Amino acid sequence: MNWSRLQGYAVKAVLYFVTFYQSLPFFGSVSLSLLHSYISSSVSFSLDTIYLNWNSTFPAITVCEIYNAEKIWELSDSHFGSEHEMHIDDFISEIVFYRGVCSSCENCAKLRCPANYTLLLEVFRTKCHQLIVNCSYLNKLFDCCDEFLPLPTEYGLCYSFNSHQARKVAHVQYTNNRMTGPGHLTFNAAADVQLYVHAPIDVPFQLSEGMIRETVLLGHFKELVLNVIEVHNDESVQDLSMEQRRCRYGHEHVADRQGIYEFYSYSGCVVECTVLLQLVNCNCTNHFMAVPGQNSLPVCDYLGLICLTKVREKLMTERKSCECMSACEEPEYNIIYNSADSDDEDAEEISKVRVALVELPTQRYVRRVAKTILDFLISLGGLVGLFFNTSALRMVEAVFLIVRHRKRVVQWVKRIWFGTINYLQILDQSK
Repeated sequence: MNWSRLQGYAVKAVLYFVTFYQSLPFFGSVSLSLLHSYISSSVSFSLDTIYLNWNSTFPAITVCEIYNAEKIWELSDSHFGSEHEMHIDDFISEIVFYRGVCSSCENCAKLRCPANYTLLLEVFRTKCHQLIVNCSYLNKLFDCCDEFLPLPTEYGLCYSFNSHQARKVAHVQYTNNRMTGPGHLTFNAAADVQLYVHAPIDVPFQLSEGMIRETVLLGHFKELVLNVIEVHNDESVQDLSMEQRRCRYGHEHVADRQGIYEFYSYSGCVVECTVLLQLVNCNCTNHFMAVPGQNSLPVCDYLGLICLTKVREKLMTERKSCECMSACEEPEYNIIYNSADSDDEDAEEISKVRVALVELPTQRYVRRVAKTILDFLISLGGLVGLFFNTSALRMVEAVFLIVRHRKRVVQWVKRIWFGTINYLQILDQSK
């Protein structure tokens, strides 16, 4: 046996393992940093200005009827008779235009309150064909209730134009391009309404920040002129995990979905999370959220509404902690012009509303994949080469050589093993 050569191999092996041991903590630290960078910085945003062939999304317009005391009194007289008890009007108002509080429900233990909330909504809420009339888009008339479709919200049943959730389809119905020009919608409202302008995937919800909301009283004129900032997603973004892209697509529902909305959105997630909190605290949800034929959520009676009233502040606090991501497909709309609140002398029985885009957008943001798994592997491979002077090719080559010369390798291992044992025995005998 050539002991000098063996000593050289041994020195190299010791040097290699010492270097490996000392480098391992630094290698682990830098590898974790690479992994964190890959997970947290996988997506980048860039500005796109090649706008000739874009289809820009016209916003969803949602119309919700708001409380009108005179209407409640008149309908209550015709339905219950002019001699009905006055507490009934307060109860009906809080049920039909429920906002999370029902203080008059406390009286239902002593007095007789209507128990059929569905019938109350049917009688006291204005139907679509009575609420929205004379609709036109790009100066083309259409039947209002063919496009303003019912949408369950925290404000009751509203009617929404160009809404994914109302139409139950994933594609946008109304888009604008160089052929159509900027979109504009006009319609008349036959009652006091709350007007919401939002992304087609969204829904109106309480305490919504950033959503355009305007109150339009009967006989008033309201005009909104908007611009739109689109966010386009590159096809490869969908291959990333939700934690990497930090958003959800419409088909990616949360685990505790309540089945109220067809597609995922941030606003819909908050609403369904609030419903879940109501079920946890009071074992029921309000009559606006329990949609017959769409979900099987238990509806609160007056005792349940009393419970919801007591825990309202708690629910409003806890809903801020709901784990809801933003939607990946969510255009942003900003007001360019908002007409002052003024009476329209020519229209005492209706309100006139006009919503328009100021122009076709000339820029948009594009969400792209900045770092793929291949980029991560290349960086990790370079790191392995830096610390250990090796590569995947060398590892494969080492395995190949071991397999090819396995007999010689086994012989060397046996020699080293038995030689070491004999050497230790000689040392013991010398003692």
